[in-house]
Amino acid sequence: MSNVIEDTISALQSALPPVFAGLSLDELTGGAINWRTIQNARSNPDVAIPPECFIYSGRKVLVRRDPFLSWWRTTLREQSGYAKQKIRHDAEPASSGL
Repeated sequence: MSNVIEDTISALQSALPPVFAGLSLDELTGGAINWRTIQNARSNPDVAIPPECFIYSGRKVLVRRDPFLSWWRTTLREQSGYAKQKIRHDAEPASSGL
């Protein structure tokens, strides 16, 4: 893995408590990780968030920092995976053929 990704994970390991309420994930990560997105991913069988990332207290979902960050590390990349489209502002609009 790259230094940028490892530095990001290290910063989060320093900032996050070992166990915390899932609902506080957005605030604790400065919005970098969204709890609703994680919950959606957990309900999607195509996304494999390891169950050991979570424990429960009644109905409250608690996140275990280290296993969670180990999984989240696998989702990170340094560059955008999306190619930027070039937009030509000088091009004529396509005619409708009417």
